[in-house]
Amino acid sequence: MDRALGLLLLTVYIIGVVGLAAAITWAVVKIFPTRSDPEDPPDERKKQPPPDDSVPGGRLFRKAKRGAA
Repeated sequence: MDRALGLLLLTVYIIGVVGLAAAITWAVVKIFPTRSDPEDPPDERKKQPPPDDSVPGGRLFRKAKRGAA
């Protein structure tokens, strides 16, 4: 009986911690919402053309050139 009660209390504790974290996250999102820029909504952002391969654009990996082994 001790083990069953211990497992039950552990389960309640885990559910409580996860629930508290979810409640805090929800409250922070409600109190401090992200601000979107009305002049530049995400759906209508101007797409910039990709940079030339001759100019390093801060890429981690370069594109492989055809014919190079």
